[in-house]
Amino acid sequence: MEIEYDALDAGIDPGGLRTRSNVRLLICYILDSLKKPIKRDYVITAMQKNGIANYFEIIDAFVDLKNKENIVLTDEEQDTFTVTKSGRLIASNLGEDLPLTIRERALSTICDLLAQEQNETENTAEIVKEKNGYMVECHIKGFETDLFSFRIYVPDAKQARLVKKNFQANPEMIYKMMVAAITRNSEFAGQTLEEINGKGLRKQH
Repeated sequence: MEIEYDALDAGIDPGGLRTRSNVRLLICYILDSLKKPIKRDYVITAMQKNGIANYFEIIDAFVDLKNKENIVLTDEEQDTFTVTKSGRLIASNLGEDLPLTIRERALSTICDLLAQEQNETENTAEIVKEKNGYMVECHIKGFETDLFSFRIYVPDAKQARLVKKNFQANPEMIYKMMVAAITRNSEFAGQTLEEINGKGLRKQH
């Protein structure tokens, strides 16, 4: 029996979702798997970035699932959604019908976005305009206080934004390098550099 594709396929990679029912199913599966309210933008990003589904189909799927009470809006300001009992049932019964690679790629991307959000919440960076440039004030939180903080001067706004972005992407790496430097622990510094090379600080765009 030939499958009827009814979803828009613009922007979809080979193997992406071409039926509206599968787009709705993946949304339920994601929300059910993560067991917490998730921003709609994160789901959209995960599905678009990996070429899984068309943007407009994802938007329509959210509307349809909400109207059918398979998902519910938990925070209007944050635009976060969670799955309902009926949505969990859909994910439980049909989730494995979706290709494993699609499920894994979508969940991996959202987990990365959640980790970045946590870094930006727990580890703050503020850009302060100075007379001849910018000061970036960075704070790493720990045990309900500042575990580590520093201020760094840069001459222009573009570099200030890059410092802020890279700090919040990998604050633990920066902390490790500083500890290695002030304790003169070359072995620890070498290990940390290997981690940085493996993970990579966020690249400048």
